[in-house]
Amino acid sequence: MKAVQVKKFADPTAIQVQEVADLQPTADRVVVRVKAAGVNPADWYVVNGMFQIPPALPFTPGFEAAGEIIAAGTTHLQPGTRVLMTLPYLSEGAANFGAFAEQIAVPAKNVVPIPDSVDFAIAAALPVMYGTAYIALKHRAQLQVGDTLLVTGATGATGSAAVQIGKHLGATVIATASGAEKVQHAKDLGADCVIDYKQENVTERIKEFTQGKGVNVAFETVGGDLFEAAIQSMASEGRLLPIGMASGIIPELSMIRVLAGNFAIVGTDFAHYTVHHLDLVRQGLAEILSWHQDGIFKDLTVKTMPLEQAAEAIAQVHQGAGAKVVLTM
Repeated sequence: MKAVQVKKFADPTAIQVQEVADLQPTADRVVVRVKAAGVNPADWYVVNGMFQIPPALPFTPGFEAAGEIIAAGTTHLQPGTRVLMTLPYLSEGAANFGAFAEQIAVPAKNVVPIPDSVDFAIAAALPVMYGTAYIALKHRAQLQVGDTLLVTGATGATGSAAVQIGKHLGATVIATASGAEKVQHAKDLGADCVIDYKQENVTERIKEFTQGKGVNVAFETVGGDLFEAAIQSMASEGRLLPIGMASGIIPELSMIRVLAGNFAIVGTDFAHYTVHHLDLVRQGLAEILSWHQDGIFKDLTVKTMPLEQAAEAIAQVHQGAGAKVVLTM
């Protein structure tokens, strides 16, 4: 089979597609013929040796995929079953990925069946992007009907998912974006108020829109000035979710401000849940698939690239590709 192999960190020329041995199932694992694999910002950190636990070289990157089971070491999963997968980033204490390949051996508990009506490329785009927003908003922040939700970077991958899931859960959504096209995009996703952060004072606009009450939940993906705006806009007993730092500026925060503001900082690492709370991940992905079939998501489109362009795909996502990028086999 073909698989992406990374033989040296921080060297795009060392990301190559090579022939490797076919895989075999074990008692607790199934072998899946991968049809599509999602590319995520974290993949760039992995191939550059900057992930929290760097994998041993050589390795195959990739956190999420969709395909068909071709061999099963378990009795309840049969060959031919269409599935999506979230890969645990840790296995026996070592970093382990593997989605960017024609085959993958994955623990049976990490696969979720997908309906015939769901395209493989769409299924492969769901776990990290929508799973992150789902767990952050529904589980960690306990978002309630009538809450006001702030989503920064609302037209990015996880941001767009958060806008749509927030609306579906009954929140009033304030979104930030830059430029007329992205502002309109955020409105099309369902945001009730969209702030062009390059043209408007975000804190003042939030204060005006909420009549000084602030936001109950902030889904913050950018860092820098927008993190500061979120801090200044938290309502009493609000929940601030630091999801990412797309600006490249890692925020620092005095705990005195948290104490005085009477709000909570709630970390959400989707990869952590794939290792430590897998039942919640499975539950979330099943519900996300159901929502997708019900037509809840308005922005579930992907840009497909062949496996051979994995290095280019990883670079595009790191640089801020507009659409979700998916490698196809």
